[in-house]
Amino acid sequence: MNKKTMAVILALAVLLAGLFMYMTKAEAATGESVQKYYAYKVAFYTTNFTVYQYLKERGFRVIYKNNEETPASKQPQPAPQPKPQPKPKPQPAPASGLTADEQQMVSLVNQERAEAGLKQLTVDMRLVKSARVKSSDLVNSNYFAHTSPKGTTPWDLIHAQGVSYSRAGENLAGAASVDRAHTSLMNSQGHRANILNPNFTHIGIGIVDGGPYGKMFTQHFAQIKN
Repeated sequence: MNKKTMAVILALAVLLAGLFMYMTKAEAATGESVQKYYAYKVAFYTTNFTVYQYLKERGFRVIYKNNEETPASKQPQPAPQPKPQPKPKPQPAPASGLTADEQQMVSLVNQERAEAGLKQLTVDMRLVKSARVKSSDLVNSNYFAHTSPKGTTPWDLIHAQGVSYSRAGENLAGAASVDRAHTSLMNSQGHRANILNPNFTHIGIGIVDGGPYGKMFTQHFAQIKN
């Protein structure tokens, strides 16, 4: 700030002093007499921080009012920290030897189990083979049941692949797509119970094109013995 500007500011301060002048009265008693004296204090009011600093340095009583923070009181604000993102749940690697449709159905089943807080199922290629045999038989023999017209059961097909299990289950569906088949199975109480059975450890999916629905789906579940 140059001298000319400061001179103007000081002149204005003196002219305005009367508007902000106030008086304090004090009485001092000494013996029988009372002496009275008056003290006058002048205060300047400003909203300009530069003027405030200038007058303050020269011993004037200055009142500074501003809605903003003074430069001295401003503190650097820490940069906002990004919120930690939840770690994605690990998904089992795609099993080799599955078709795209079979892998999609495995993923949908394990997604349902993860949402229910259950362990995901591991693909066992022996169960995949038994499931494919069943889907092919459903199409070729034109039936839809757990036991074939020849009396073959799902357990016969699973045992034929050399699987030793404590528990096993089978789901069947006919649909034009994996999504429609999965939705139908989840909407059926018995099929849903197999998908969400906490005892099962392994799964095999067999999907074959054909039949009156477009595709035939077989799911074989098992709790495989060690």
